[in-house]
Amino acid sequence: MYLASYVLILFTFTVVQLQTVSALEISHSVIIHKLEKLPFSLANWLGDYRFRNGEIPKENICLQQLETFKKRLNENVFWALRVYDQWGKIPPNVLHGEFFAPGIFDECIRLSVGLDDGFFEGLHCMIPFYLKVAPIPVISIRLGICVPKSCDTELLNQLLREFTFEKGFSLQEDGMYCDSRQPNDLNNGTTISAIVIFSLIGLTAVVCTAFHVIMILLNGNPPMFVHKVSLYTNIISLLKTVPKATEKSDTIDAVYGLRSVIMLQLIIHYIHESLLIIPVANPESRQEYFESVLGIFNHRLSALAFDVFLGLSAIALTYKVLLQLHQTQSLNLLSIWIDRILRILPAYGLLIYFWVAFGRFFGQGPLYREFVLPEIDACETNWWSAILFVQNYVNPENMCLPHTWYLSVDMQLYLITPLLVWALWKFGKKVLWLIAALAIGSVVYVLLMFILNDFSLNSENLQMTRHTYYATHARAAVWLCGIAFGYFLFSTRTYQVKWPVWVLVLGSIIATAISAFVMFATYEIFRPRLTMDPVLDGFYEAFHRVAFVLGLMWLIFMCANGYGSLLNDILSWSFWQPVARLSYAMYLLHYPILLVTFTGALRQPFHFGEISLQYVSVGVIAITAAGSVVWTLFIERHFLAIKSSTRAAWFGEQMQIKRAFS
Repeated sequence: MYLASYVLILFTFTVVQLQTVSALEISHSVIIHKLEKLPFSLANWLGDYRFRNGEIPKENICLQQLETFKKRLNENVFWALRVYDQWGKIPPNVLHGEFFAPGIFDECIRLSVGLDDGFFEGLHCMIPFYLKVAPIPVISIRLGICVPKSCDTELLNQLLREFTFEKGFSLQEDGMYCDSRQPNDLNNGTTISAIVIFSLIGLTAVVCTAFHVIMILLNGNPPMFVHKVSLYTNIISLLKTVPKATEKSDTIDAVYGLRSVIMLQLIIHYIHESLLIIPVANPESRQEYFESVLGIFNHRLSALAFDVFLGLSAIALTYKVLLQLHQTQSLNLLSIWIDRILRILPAYGLLIYFWVAFGRFFGQGPLYREFVLPEIDACETNWWSAILFVQNYVNPENMCLPHTWYLSVDMQLYLITPLLVWALWKFGKKVLWLIAALAIGSVVYVLLMFILNDFSLNSENLQMTRHTYYATHARAAVWLCGIAFGYFLFSTRTYQVKWPVWVLVLGSIIATAISAFVMFATYEIFRPRLTMDPVLDGFYEAFHRVAFVLGLMWLIFMCANGYGSLLNDILSWSFWQPVARLSYAMYLLHYPILLVTFTGALRQPFHFGEISLQYVSVGVIAITAAGSVVWTLFIERHFLAIKSSTRAAWFGEQMQIKRAFS
């Protein structure tokens, strides 16, 4: 009896499984056949307007040319075959849920064929379809087609709605966009004014350089402004290296290397962010990489570069303010604020201006329109919140150059920090308790936001990002730790801290263990999980930044006091000094360079692989470095010269300029 029941259940389960497999195979077959026929069916549909509606309006050149194209395509006429050849076709791996077939964009927009009713000039359009065949999830289809330039988007949308209704597809409303070969329009105020301004900046640098060289040849001393703007001076200054200090000083040589390495890691982070959003030919390989240890570290752990920079900025500011207080017994708050704004804003503001004025001329294509143009539009709309350093709170969902959210956080903390440092100088170590309380409050805030809102790190959530990633009060803990550490470094600046060997060894072990634990926790949090735990994610998000930066602060302490050994030698290598001087320009430029040269420049799905990833990384870093040299020499140093000259004139300082090589 029991045996018979068991056999019946097993038989029923097997039949159900076979039926499920059969249903899946049928669904796959239906999808493949529908997608294989899609481009040709659409080409014929667009040319069959007369057949469906009786006649074509005489004034509608678009419909007439589409009809001619359809007829000639079915007659195998070469020019029509050439047009259809530019259309997107079914790609491999379509059953993974994404169909990106843009066709041949550049050839399409170059097409020009003479017909009886005018020229058939190419217009490339990306059509967003959706296909649902149970039990397969919805398949997103982005198909590139090449149609006459005489067609407008309203008519094409009407034809496509009729086609999708007839063929069982869904059309994403207002998702179609078209591009044609058009001359670059320089006739607008923003672009013209930008050409004038950047030309004047470049001309000033060239003229000052020529004058400086002539003065050197004549053994004369140029005016201070000429000296500071001169490319001759700035190239020497940029490439200048100083031997590693043999005694303790106000400069920690290892910080040059740390800043440089972290900057490179930040670029790697954004390259991985880009790789996640672009269409790829092998999505399974991409997913496998991003779920691996290396992928998680390069993508997720590298985002801690922002926190390292926050910590370094806090340390440097604290040290600077304490040094000023020690030397003058007073705090010139306005001077500190103005110095910071003049250091950050000109290069940043002019980049936004450059991006808005010229960004549309750097490229064209389906992905350029999808990824680059929205970034330019965001800057046209929200440039003001960027240069006021409030965009981490104002319009965070539509930031101008979104990687610069960090500058808003940094500037806001920079403006209030001198008051905390003054309190440290005035009232001593007891203020550290206040700093600790504020840091704990920042950490607890992040933890509570996760618990109360059920946030999860493995899901996209704008509110989570807005409240726990961009918000200054959510990032303040690392900065406050930097203030405390900067106070410690200043207090011990005149002597080498000599702790027992066992303390140094134990500290190094603890710092290494903390860093290793953060790496392990990062992998565990971001690897695929069956269930999400807001409490676990909250603890990770609240503590991992502080823990990682504390580990690096121990490394800085060891290097500053001569205990860094080989690691100190590597980070203090003089090669890093020029790279560190370029780090701000590299930070500003790497994201738009990545968008223009890679993300928006792709014409076909990217074939993901670890070797191709290295090519992209090296290429983006190299172009960023080259652009940063130009931006530093012509923009950043230019405005630092204006600041120095203005200050000298304001305070009546007389500065003698020596020859750069003397």
